[in-house]
Amino acid sequence: MILTLVINEWRAILRDGRGRLVFGLGILLAVTSTWTSSSTFARQERAQEAAVEAARFAWEDREVDSAHSRAHFGDYVFRPSGVMSALDPGLQAVTGRIVFTEAHRQNDAIHRPQQAAAELLRYNRLEPSNVLQILATLVIVLAGFGIVSSERESGRLRLLQVQGVRPRQLLLAKHLALWTVGVVLCLVVVGANLILAEDVDMKRIGAFLGLHMTLMWVVAALVTGVSAKVERSGTAAAILLSFWVGGAIVLPRLAAMSAGALDPLPGRDVFQAAMQADREQGLDGHNPLDDRRKELEQEILAKYGVETRAELPVSLGGLIMQADEEYGAKVWDKHFGELEDHLRRQDHVVGNFSLINPFQATNRLSMALAGTGLNSHLEFLRQTEHYRRELVRRLNNEDAYGVARNEEGRLERTTTKDFYLSFNSFEYIPLRINEMLAKLRMDMLALALWVLGATIYLTLTARGMTTRNRS
Repeated sequence: MILTLVINEWRAILRDGRGRLVFGLGILLAVTSTWTSSSTFARQERAQEAAVEAARFAWEDREVDSAHSRAHFGDYVFRPSGVMSALDPGLQAVTGRIVFTEAHRQNDAIHRPQQAAAELLRYNRLEPSNVLQILATLVIVLAGFGIVSSERESGRLRLLQVQGVRPRQLLLAKHLALWTVGVVLCLVVVGANLILAEDVDMKRIGAFLGLHMTLMWVVAALVTGVSAKVERSGTAAAILLSFWVGGAIVLPRLAAMSAGALDPLPGRDVFQAAMQADREQGLDGHNPLDDRRKELEQEILAKYGVETRAELPVSLGGLIMQADEEYGAKVWDKHFGELEDHLRRQDHVVGNFSLINPFQATNRLSMALAGTGLNSHLEFLRQTEHYRRELVRRLNNEDAYGVARNEEGRLERTTTKDFYLSFNSFEYIPLRINEMLAKLRMDMLALALWVLGATIYLTLTARGMTTRNRS
C-alpha cells in the first residue's frame, strides 16, 4: 500500500507542469553546480601545484647564503584544498590558503578567492552544498506545499479515506515521495562529483550524502505535516516559504551578527599594537645596543668560559636570534591564542542557533566533513606555525653552530647546499572525521532533535486526522 501511494505521488508530481519545472530546474542546478565547482577545483589545484613547485625551486636554487639570510628569505606554505572541497569549499574562499613563513613574525593567510565575502557566510555562491541545503529544500517546499491541502480542497482526500487509506499511511507515503525528491537531487550531486573527481574519499562522501538526506527528511516531514494541518494550499505555501527563508537565509546571518555583537573581535590595528607592545618587552636580536641582548651575550660568554665574542667557538648572532625567536613565540602564543579563543566563542554562539535551525546544523556539519570549516582552518594555521618555528630553529642553530675556525683563527661558515636541500616542504595533515565531528556535538544533537521532532510532528498530525475522521 505505502509503495503504491509513493509511486502515485511521484506520478502526480511529474504530471503537474509546475512539478516538472521545479524538479527539472533542481536537477539542472545540481549538475551545473557540481560541474562548475569541480572545474574550479581542478583549475585551482593545477595553479597551486605550479606555485608549490615554483616555491620549492626558489628554495633549492638559491645560492648558498647564511642561515640567517635564509630565515628571512622564508618559505611559502600551501594548504591543499582536500578531495571534498569541490562539494563544499566552506570557508576556504574567505580565509586564505597560502602563508609566507619567515623569521621574527607570523603572517596572515593570503589568496582569498572572495575578498568581499561577509561574516564567513557562503550563500552568494553556487556550490553543490548550497544547492542541496538551499535550493533542493526549496524544491521540496514548492513541490509539496499542497501535497495534502490541495487534495482536501479538491475532495480527493475524502475519496482516498473512503477507499480505506488511513491517514498515517497517506502522510507517510506523501512524506516519502517528497523525501525521495530530495534524495534524487543528493544522488545527482554526489554522483556527478564521483564522475568528475580525480580522487574521492568514500567514507566522507557517504557521510556527506547521509547528512544531506537527513536534512531532506526533516524538510519533507515538516512540509507534509503543515500541508496536512492547514486547510488551504496558499496558507501552507506562505508558512513553509517563511520557514525556508528564515532557516536558509535570515537565521544564519542573524547568528553571525549575534556572535559578533556578543563577543566582538579586536580590530586589526588594536591587535597588532597590543602584540607589538608585548614584543618590545623582549630582547631585540637586531639591535646591538639593546640591554637585554647585552645580558644574554654575557650569559653566553660565561657559559663558554671566554671573555670576548672573538673567543667563542660558535656564532653569537645565531644564539641571540633563536632567543629572540623563542620570546616572540610566547608573545604570539598569547595573542593568537586569545584570538582563537574569540573565534571559538563566536563559533559556539553560531552553533547554538542550530537548535532552532536545521539548515545551519547541516551547513556546519557539511563543512566539517569536507574539512573546510573553522576548526580545519585553525588546525592549518597551527601546523603552519609549527613548521615555521622548526624551520627558523634549524636555521638559527646552523647560523650558531655551522662554523669552524680557519688557519688564521677566525670563524668561517661551513654551511653547504646539502643542508638547505635537507629541508622538507610543508605537508598539511587534515583532521580525521571523528576529530572534526567531536567539536560539533551541539550541531549533531540539534540535527538529531530536528529529525525526531519532525517525525513526531508528522505522526501526531496523522493521529489528529484520524481523530477528526472518527468524530
